[in-house]
Amino acid sequence: MPGAERLFESGCGMKWIPTCKETTVLASRAMDEQLPFADRMTMRLHLAICANCARFNQQLQEMRRLFRAETAAGDDMPGLTPEARQRIARELQDKLGD
Repeated sequence: MPGAERLFESGCGMKWIPTCKETTVLASRAMDEQLPFADRMTMRLHLAICANCARFNQQLQEMRRLFRAETAAGDDMPGLTPEARQRIARELQDKLGD
């Protein structure tokens, strides 16, 4: 994301405590890339004082862990039947078509 490293800059320097919205952006970006040191520190500071954002970050980490476990297990892990997957896909297509 070009310019993301300047997400928290203000006229007088760095903003040390990002908003909840900024923190969720950072948490999502952290799933895909290594954040710059300043962004990691500001996110950690916010997570230390905001229970809602800390919970959101934990949920992201848990989803990542579960997706990795399912991918690693392949077809040996019980999951949705092919029929259920098709039904869900059809319903999503119907909802998106509205």
